[in-house]
Amino acid sequence: MQSKQKFLLAIAVLVLAGVACALGQPAQTKGTPVPGQNPSETSAPSSGLLPLFNPSPTPVPSKPIGLRQGLSSLDSYRLTIKMVYNGPTAQDKNQNTFTIESGTDGKSSHIQYETITSTADSPEAQTSANDQYMIGSKNCSFSQGDSEANKSDMDPMMKEVFNSWYTMFDLLPMVNEPVLIGNEVVNGISTNHFKFKVNGLGVDSGAEVVSSDGEYWLAQDGQYIVKYSVVIETRNGPAGDVNTKTLHTEFFIELKDINQNIVIALPATCQ
Repeated sequence: MQSKQKFLLAIAVLVLAGVACALGQPAQTKGTPVPGQNPSETSAPSSGLLPLFNPSPTPVPSKPIGLRQGLSSLDSYRLTIKMVYNGPTAQDKNQNTFTIESGTDGKSSHIQYETITSTADSPEAQTSANDQYMIGSKNCSFSQGDSEANKSDMDPMMKEVFNSWYTMFDLLPMVNEPVLIGNEVVNGISTNHFKFKVNGLGVDSGAEVVSSDGEYWLAQDGQYIVKYSVVIETRNGPAGDVNTKTLHTEFFIELKDINQNIVIALPATCQ
C-alpha cells in the first residue's frame, strides 16, 4: 500500500508541475482559389445562377487541448483536480486533491494540496494539507499545523528558467471514442458535453468491470476542459463476498470562476 501511495503522490506532483505554472487556417478571401481547385470554379456560371450543393454538417470537435495550454489562455481561474484510489479492501483509501487559484493580476497564485489516506492496517483516516502562495517573486509555503512558514524571494533569472522548464509539461486526459451528448453551460461557459468508456479493463486480469464511465465538457471557444470525470471500478468476485477485492478509482477536473476578479494575498502565516 505504501508503494501505491508513493506512486500516486508522484503522479500528483507531475500533474501539479504541469498545470500550476500556466498562469485554424485563415478564412479564404472571396474569389480566392482553394488549393486543388480550378480557378474557374470560384466564380458563378455566366448564367448568373449559383451551383446547388448539400454541405455535410461540420463535426463537433471532441479532442481537448492540454490542460496547461487551456489555462494559459485565461486571465484568472480556480481549478480543482481530484484523484481517488480505493482498494483492494474497504479500508484502503487514498484521495489527493489540488485546488489552484490564479489571480487576475497574472502575478499571483495559490495552491492547496490535501490528502486523505487509510489502510487495512491503519483504518483511521490520516489527513494533511499544504499551501503554497506565489505573489510576484515571493514564495511562501506551509503545512497544516505549522507555526511558521517557509518564505523566500525567487531570483528573477531562476524564476524564468523554472517557468520555461514547466512549459514542457502538460496534462491531456484520455478520451476514447467520445459521443456527443449536447450543448450545456457549465460554470458560466458554453460547452459541448461528451461521454466515453475506458477500454481494456479486465482483459489481462479477468476482473469484472463494474464501471468504466467517463464524461467531459469542452469549452466551445477554445476546446479547453471545463469539467472532466472518470470513474473506474473492477472486482475479482461477487459483490458482498468478504474475499472479493474491489478497486475503485476516480479522476476529476473542474474549472470555475473563469476570467473573474480573483485577488490573492499572502495570509498572516506568510507575513
